[in-house]
Amino acid sequence: MNRQHTAWDWTQAEQHGKWIESAYLSAVQSGDQELLAKAEAVLNRIIGSQEESGYVGATAKSFRSPERPVRGMDAYELYFVFHAFITVYEETGDKQALAAAEKLADYFLQYFGPGKLEFWPSKLRAPENKQKHLDGQSEFAGHSVHYSWEGTLLCDPVTRLYELTGKKKYLDWSQWVVSNIDKWSGWDAFSRLDSVADGTLGVDKLQPYVHSHTFHMNFMGFLRLYRITGDKSLLRKVAGAWDDIHERQMYITGGVSVAEHYEHDYVKPLSGNIVETCATMSWMQLTQQLLELTGESKYADAMERLMINHVFAAQDCENGVCRYHTAPNGSKPDGYFHGPDCCTASGHRIISMLPTFIYAEKGKEFYVNQYMPSQYNGKDFAFSITGNYPESENMELVIESEKAKNKTINLRIPSWCENPKVSVNGEAVADIKPGTYLKLSRKWGKGDKINIIFPMEEKWISRSHHSKYISYRLPGGEVMYKEEPADKIPYAFVRGPIVYSLDMVWNKQLCNDDVDMEQDMRMNVTSKPTAINKPRKDMLGPVYQAKALYKGSEVDVVLTPFANIGQWFRPDGVKPQKNADAFTYAIWLYKAE
Repeated sequence: MNRQHTAWDWTQAEQHGKWIESAYLSAVQSGDQELLAKAEAVLNRIIGSQEESGYVGATAKSFRSPERPVRGMDAYELYFVFHAFITVYEETGDKQALAAAEKLADYFLQYFGPGKLEFWPSKLRAPENKQKHLDGQSEFAGHSVHYSWEGTLLCDPVTRLYELTGKKKYLDWSQWVVSNIDKWSGWDAFSRLDSVADGTLGVDKLQPYVHSHTFHMNFMGFLRLYRITGDKSLLRKVAGAWDDIHERQMYITGGVSVAEHYEHDYVKPLSGNIVETCATMSWMQLTQQLLELTGESKYADAMERLMINHVFAAQDCENGVCRYHTAPNGSKPDGYFHGPDCCTASGHRIISMLPTFIYAEKGKEFYVNQYMPSQYNGKDFAFSITGNYPESENMELVIESEKAKNKTINLRIPSWCENPKVSVNGEAVADIKPGTYLKLSRKWGKGDKINIIFPMEEKWISRSHHSKYISYRLPGGEVMYKEEPADKIPYAFVRGPIVYSLDMVWNKQLCNDDVDMEQDMRMNVTSKPTAINKPRKDMLGPVYQAKALYKGSEVDVVLTPFANIGQWFRPDGVKPQKNADAFTYAIWLYKAE
């Protein structure tokens, strides 16, 4: 292979890692042999191109030297190649993929480490870099404004490699990386995570710019190190940051990130470059890791909200392309068609991972973390779940194992559900507590049934901490926000974990497809919307009709789950230009006075 890439642009060089991982996961989970063959062919090309030194990135050999062994964005790009190789090995046992991951790790270990090159975000060195505001680009650690975290993120895949191989050099290197974040960042950003955990500091205050996706990737590395070493301070740091983000910076749909970063206080604008798909991917992964390590149902609840609402809202209904940003209030189809870039690939990667988040098993303990019609076939335990959740409140879990087995089934009881009901073979279970896992222990035989009902309350809710948001830019172009007092508060309609939007694709009767929701639409939030037939059978429901004022006149409007906004044209209409702002939509709407 003739590597020719020398430019800073990372969007051309991170696709292959994400594609390989998502293609393999999708093929293995679905049994799609044709896709698996394609993925194997591409994997073999990539591994076949790996240089003797171990390098397998996109940067031209002429650009690299012992003093400059990688391009500035190589660490970020190769993060996904590392994970692709390791996932392929875990899913298929392909030893050449594991060997390629080790060779790539050894390349970094050869040039980076104690007494070698380091992940400095600028030409400044300690202590001159203390409390300095940076912009521009670094030699080895990505964007300078990420303050080294776009290089140190390699602690995650290299630690994962240690977990598989047991080779201590990978653990030592990852610990060296993490131990130097304070020095490289110039802001003691790693150590001050303790203050975030104390509740005395917001995660946005760790350094001048906290890039959501980059921090998530590092956090996953910290959690792997916790799992290996038992160092509880690492878990405390990450769990504390997660709590702060969840409380202040998570949107009603479960999505996170404001123009790719974390903002101060409760600043969460409703439109613009909001909820990046890369951040959706890594937030979901990070939350899953915390769930596995702690068993706390709040993490599964957050994943449910994100999965049901925002993951598929970001995906185009025809070809599966994912948006870069998917704001709660916005327009379409502009935004769905771009790239290839980081988010087009991240959307496919997270969707391919979703089946791995549904269930967990450890010994005789089995966990149902997410609910959806599905089948599970393990080594000695099998069951199916039916019922069209979350459109329906009712589900039935039926044991299908041929031999009876002693198991404890742990059912997640969502915190949003006030009156959950569970019965086993017709006998009601008592003392069910929302926000916990319900333990059901017995010898489960074929045909045993668990009936589950999660009643979903339909309601209008007002937006907390709402403000008027004013954008400005850092010297490097990053968009930041200030806030001013707002003169009115918007409302959203929800049903259980499902968040609704007023989507003009389904409101042809207003004769204006790009309605200015802020200026011209006012909802009657004292009137309860009524359920109506879905306009399309294959969309998520239920669908509601609500009372509103449009430019002062009474109208009926259709509210659909936000997850459906990837439908960017009317099924019976002419498709708009792909870069057009043809249809507006909004979760948050002002009420009629």
